[in-house]
Amino acid sequence: MRVLLAAHASVGHSNALRSIGRALLAGGDAVAMAMPVTRTPPFLPVPELAKTAAAIPSAVRADGMEIFPLSPSLVGLWHALRISRARGIDELEHALGYFLAGAAPQARAIAAAATSFRADLVVADYLLFAAMFGARLARAPYVSIYHSALPFPVEGAPPMGSELGNDEPAGSPARHAAERRLEILSARCDARLSAVARALDVEPPPGGSLTRPSSTVLNVLTTVPELEPGLRPLDAPVLFAGPCIFGRGVESPNDPSLVVLRDDVTRVYVSMGTVFNDDPTVFETLLCALDGPDLQVIVSAGASAERLQRRIPTTNSRVFARVPQVALLERVDLVVTHGGNNTVQETLAAGKPMLVVPFGGDQLANARRVERLGAGVAVLPARLDVDSVRTAFGRLRSDATFRERARACAAALAGVDGTMRAVDALRSLPRHSASARAP
Repeated sequence: MRVLLAAHASVGHSNALRSIGRALLAGGDAVAMAMPVTRTPPFLPVPELAKTAAAIPSAVRADGMEIFPLSPSLVGLWHALRISRARGIDELEHALGYFLAGAAPQARAIAAAATSFRADLVVADYLLFAAMFGARLARAPYVSIYHSALPFPVEGAPPMGSELGNDEPAGSPARHAAERRLEILSARCDARLSAVARALDVEPPPGGSLTRPSSTVLNVLTTVPELEPGLRPLDAPVLFAGPCIFGRGVESPNDPSLVVLRDDVTRVYVSMGTVFNDDPTVFETLLCALDGPDLQVIVSAGASAERLQRRIPTTNSRVFARVPQVALLERVDLVVTHGGNNTVQETLAAGKPMLVVPFGGDQLANARRVERLGAGVAVLPARLDVDSVRTAFGRLRSDATFRERARACAAALAGVDGTMRAVDALRSLPRHSASARAP
């Protein structure tokens, strides 16, 4: 089988696809990936987000996949730089601006890549809207990958992207305002997608693109129903595969972050992901709250690592720019996270309780989901200080219920190989080479 993967050049949006690609390659299939390729100018200061995006294509090539480069949009890059500075639905609006920017030319490039590669399937991150259109142009089957069920409606939950908690009453002014803003944003998204479809002369997607599965062929969710409480039925072909981490659990077994782990203390892993990690004061607040001789704190600090390493605020903390997360999660006791999809799914799979400090759209929804599952607690950024973190962490550590619920989540995933479930589902689809159908 010949599969063209497609994703944005970010860790969160490429990890599951890279795992699927590695497994396909191991099984003898041909795999390539289309993604935006950027180059950081030498001798100039570059945001960590841009550095990460520039490094991902090389990592994909190291996996053994050919890269088909997509030209990044300047408008998209502007939105990308604004994402980490926005909050709530404002952040979601910038995220959509990034995901939609340059969709028409990128769709043409993906169609050309699918034809050149003779792809049987186009398999893409659901937020790379250009891939859906590119597959239509190439007349290739399109499969969408979702990192959880967060975009889809959940019974009783506040609107996606809002900063409201699970206890916000239905019909309250705050909830009504958030629902209205999300409706407006969803309508704008549908209008933009329709405009792209007209420019490409292809059929537009149906309305409600933000909250319904995007593929009519197959939508792969890297989760299981037990981890998605309250999820409403989905009206499209859906596979609940589970987390896709093929090839990541054994990465860097001698990494310094693993070597320094102690056995005589409670081990805590702290990560704020790759987008919201450039504010050292957030880490400083967290580390001061986690100070204590009976704790060892391992920090994946990203853009904040260099500054924190110069003056680590506590003696029980070890700071690293990056860590082998899947392997580390198996060996720690508690996790403090921003609530990104990959980290939450991987932490649930490892059965570890979480303290979630959410900064953006999917993170807010993940924080609410973790609380509904009983596997952790959340502290909103507006309330982030040493006392609030210390209080929440104390609850997490002293109440055995959180550990029991976290282990129950892991049990729901026991024996689930999300990557191979996804690969088997892809291999079962009808194969129709894009090259044979191209005009």
